[in-house]
Parts: sequence; C-alpha cells; structure tokens
Amino acid sequence: MWNMKTVYNILKLITMKTKILSLLIVASLFISTALIAQPEKGGKQGNKNQDRTAMMHKQQNHQRGEHQQFFTDEQQETLKSMRLETAKKVKPLKNQLRELQAHQQTLTTADDADLTAINKNIEKMSGVKTEIAKIMAAQHQQVRSILSEEQLLKFDASKEMHGHKKDGKFRKNESKNRKEMHRKRSA
Repeated sequence: MWNMKTVYNILKLITMKTKILSLLIVASLFISTALIAQPEKGGKQGNKNQDRTAMMHKQQNHQRGEHQQFFTDEQQETLKSMRLETAKKVKPLKNQLRELQAHQQTLTTADDADLTAINKNIEKMSGVKTEIAKIMAAQHQQVRSILSEEQLLKFDASKEMHGHKKDGKFRKNESKNRKEMHRKRSA
C-alpha cells in the first residue's frame, strides 16, 4: 500500500496543478476580454470613414467623367478661368469670415459677454457671407451664359439635385444638433 508521504505528495501535486490550471484559465479570460475590447485595426469608425471617402472619390471621378463629356473643350477652358477668377475673389472673403468666426468665439465665451459687440460681429459675418453668395451667384450665371439650351437643362437639373442633398443634410444635422442640445439641458 501507499505510505502517507506518497499520498501527501500526490495530493500536493494535484493541488498545485489545479492552482496552475485555474491561474491559466483566469489569465486567458483576461487576455481574451482585452482582445475583444480592442477595436479592429483602423477602428470600426475608421473603416466606415474610409469607405465613405472612397465612395466620394469614386463619385467625384464619375462626375468628372460626366463633366468632361458635358462641356466642350472650349467651355472647359472658360470654366477653368472662371473658377480661378472666382477663387481669387472669394479667398480673402473666406479668410475674413474665418477671422470673424474666431472673434465670435472669443466674444461669446468671454466672462462678461458684450451682446452689442456679438450682434455687430454677427452682422459683419452675414455681410461677408452675402458677398460670397453674390460672387458665387454671378459665377453661376456666367457658366449658364456659355451653355447651349440642352446643356442648360442638364446643368439646372444637376444643380437642383445637389441643392436637395444639401438641404436634406442641413436638416438632418440641424435635427441632430437640436437633440444634442435637448439632451444636454435634460442632464
């Protein structure tokens, strides 16, 4: 039969193996939990953004192809010079608008906000936005002036579609902003 020392050593060995096995199981649980909690490479949101960006580039390339088929070579050269001229006019205005927006941020976050100064700055921003809109409208009319009747119909239809997308996107963001503000007030 077995002596007591042998039985004790066997029990000690079994207990040690059980402790090691338990430790390994706990360690593997921690590791697997940590791995599951880690986002995928690039993150799930990153992949969505990459997909969205790739789709936008694909649409832009497709539209460029249609754009090149839509306009004659002469019209494309005219459009290029119009865009350059418009960009030269609009750039300083956009810079001024960004400066006014930064100043607006400063005015509205001051400890003792001056409502009169805030309102004056808002009016200045509106004036700059109006100037930009006027320049863009003038360019739009210049583009229309170089098109044939058939091109005009297609051009106006495409601008109408783009306008609806922008309006829908604006309303969606506006609704999201309203929900966010309501949530902050409730908290």
